[in-house]
Amino acid sequence: MVAVRRWIALVPLAVMALVFMAGCEGEQGPAGPQGPPGGSESQYTYAGNNGEDCYHCHARTVASVLLTHHTMAYEDLAEGEKSQVDPYCLQCHTTGWDSPIAHGETEITTYGPDVNGYDDYWGVDGEEAAERRAALEGVQCESCHGAMGPDFNEHQPLLSFNDGMVGEESQSLCFKCHGTQIDEWSTSTHGNISPRTGSCAPCHSAEGFIQANDPAYATFTFSTPYSVIGCVTCHDPHAGDLGSGNIHQLRQVGAVEVNYAPGTEPGDDERPRMEGYGPAQTCAQCHHARRDNDNVAGQIDEGDGHFGPHHSAQMDMYIGAGCYEIDGATYDTTHSHQYIPNACVDCHMVRETLLHGALQDHSFHTFEPEVGSCTGCHTGWTDFTPVATFQATITAKLDELAVLFGYIDFVDMEENWDSEAIGVEVWQREAAYAAFFVFDDGSHGVHNPDYAMDLLQNAIDHYAAMDTK
Repeated sequence: MVAVRRWIALVPLAVMALVFMAGCEGEQGPAGPQGPPGGSESQYTYAGNNGEDCYHCHARTVASVLLTHHTMAYEDLAEGEKSQVDPYCLQCHTTGWDSPIAHGETEITTYGPDVNGYDDYWGVDGEEAAERRAALEGVQCESCHGAMGPDFNEHQPLLSFNDGMVGEESQSLCFKCHGTQIDEWSTSTHGNISPRTGSCAPCHSAEGFIQANDPAYATFTFSTPYSVIGCVTCHDPHAGDLGSGNIHQLRQVGAVEVNYAPGTEPGDDERPRMEGYGPAQTCAQCHHARRDNDNVAGQIDEGDGHFGPHHSAQMDMYIGAGCYEIDGATYDTTHSHQYIPNACVDCHMVRETLLHGALQDHSFHTFEPEVGSCTGCHTGWTDFTPVATFQATITAKLDELAVLFGYIDFVDMEENWDSEAIGVEVWQREAAYAAFFVFDDGSHGVHNPDYAMDLLQNAIDHYAAMDTK
């Protein structure tokens, strides 16, 4: 059973005083007779009907949700080998199902405590049962936010930006149906790095990323503590590509410019940027160097306590831009990986696997590439030996440069070099920047082999040339 924090303070736009009636304003007619006293009671816990009763206060949100694949989840069961009569499928493609069903089971043996969810009418004859099943098809508002009845005044909506665990219980609203993805995510860096506030929040917390990338939250004040990067950080539960949102309900898939591009200003057409890579554009929002022209120029001229790019400069490396380049040297910025349609996602997430008894594509949220992600192009690969061989070459180049600086290897240099120390020359910082850029990308050249090699070789040559003067 999923335990969820009930953070009422996080509800955008309106409090969740959900009303069990839908209405619209029109021209006012003559007054009618006094009706009976109103009430907040319903005979059902789950209202269903695709948010009809939520529309009164949350019209924009409900209209948007109705255009997501969640709402269409029941119809999706009719496709392929999936079935609208299989209880294993129905538990995640309908609203209010709380009876556990394992894959392959065809009967409910233990019913959950709620008595008005889809499972309670499944296999039941009669007009009322049929009407209730129709009202509870698909993944609706109450699937995530909890049943709003029988008394809507008592309804406390389930809300959480946190996908972490408390003991053995997930705090995620998504866990019931997306447990596989959340189990994968929990092993990733996203699921384990501590959330941060302040200027780091947009890329180091769920709330910060949402505020930076969702206009509806631009001025919203979130409760603390902030949450790790999880499901609703990247995915918007309320908007998808069929409506006003993006593919896979991702919050942001816009183009991202490199911050360091000498001779250009932000927004210039000639400024290098990553764009057109579909879902990978979400990754690029955070995985870039974040050092602008003035910052890099200052680092080269005077040194810096945080020398080099911001960690995780993967986007910049991938498109072959964003690193300080030595005057007069040549750099090959393009490579075959740039022709992979979904870039980061195709390599780090999507591959075929056996799921629900069938072989199909699955987006792994461990974000760890496997050799199966490469064999479409690198036929014959059975493991990552070719990758490790190339990475060893890059490591050797890093070490070669570090030895020129007087260190044992680059790990020694990365830990101990002081770019602001007396006696460190501008030309030394010019050579060193490339090494830190390659190292902080984290792939040891795999994201852009030729550019990584050129950065290091040109730095080595530059050091050798200047050291003799």
